[in-house]
Amino acid sequence: MSGLVFKVAPGERFIINGATLENGDKPARIRVVEGDARVLRCRDAMHPSEVNTPIKQVYYAIQLLVTGDLKEDDTVPAIDAECERLEDVFSHIDAELIPVLRSMIGRGNYYSAMCHLRQIMPIEAELLALPASRSEPVHQARVA
Repeated sequence: MSGLVFKVAPGERFIINGATLENGDKPARIRVVEGDARVLRCRDAMHPSEVNTPIKQVYYAIQLLVTGDLKEDDTVPAIDAECERLEDVFSHIDAELIPVLRSMIGRGNYYSAMCHLRQIMPIEAELLALPASRSEPVHQARVA
């Protein structure tokens, strides 16, 4: 069996291909067999007020793709361009962080891309906390 499998708690909400679903009274395992299905757990959704860094802007843009609020034709090229800029910043830390992300996005694997971005957010926070003289300039993204 292939596909995305995720566990949902009782009453947990999630979005699949733009439709909001809610689990019943018991924990469940959901298997999404369609490879191109777009899945977002509502608990993983980022509020617009939280979008204050380049990585979070990419995350939020992908989130809006999943919910159907943005169209791929317009958004994916902008996300890729932002990832290209981020590659310069993160290549010194881990040369594969952003290329892996770009690959996921290029394949339309948005759920995995969001999971990957959640792992990069603490690294970005550490970079942004460095004194200005030691850190590289942070570019303001415009993807969402």
